[in-house]
Amino acid sequence: MANDNQPEQWHMKREINLAHVIVTVSMVITMMWFFADLDKRIDSNTKDIVHLQEQRTEDVERLDKQLDKINSKLDKLLVR
Repeated sequence: MANDNQPEQWHMKREINLAHVIVTVSMVITMMWFFADLDKRIDSNTKDIVHLQEQRTEDVERLDKQLDKINSKLDKLLVR
């Protein structure tokens, strides 16, 4: 049994609060800034990975040359 004198418990206003607009706009700007910065970091990491891969390739080539020199010196020592 509901009492007719009691107001409804739930009520929605058709107002737009300025604080809500400011918070929403600031959140959108922050998200855009975050994703723009994220894109820059991804590009930077991609460049770093490519550079490291190039360095690794050069290091492997250098190591192969050194091993070849060591092998030839060992062969010379064993022949004597």
